[in-house]
Amino acid sequence: MKDNTFRLSFDIKENYLYVYLTGQDSFSASLDYWHQIADKVHELGVTRLLVHENLTGQVTEGEIFEVMMDLIPASTGIRVAFYDENRDDQDINALGELVANNRGSDIRIFQSLEAAEEWIQQPEA
Repeated sequence: MKDNTFRLSFDIKENYLYVYLTGQDSFSASLDYWHQIADKVHELGVTRLLVHENLTGQVTEGEIFEVMMDLIPASTGIRVAFYDENRDDQDINALGELVANNRGSDIRIFQSLEAAEEWIQQPEA
């Protein structure tokens, strides 16, 4: 079942895919939009992704853990910068970052869109 409470837009930049996400968040929406993002990444063959999120609503710690565990296999070899406009989501985003990175993903959470853009464009160390 598709949860159509969110909207995704994709923009192919010089060396990464920019995703802008708006709408209402929920567990089912999270699973849906992250799968759509993963499908687009694999369709385009990109290895760098910047996700700019502007959602209302939240998922629980258990739900973010489940979302990350579901997506980790699809994120292998993908460098992800993540910027969330909703400051209330900082703790839950930090948990998602920790879970993903502890399982081999390369994701970073940023406090500004500019910092996310700068990082995603840097050569990997």
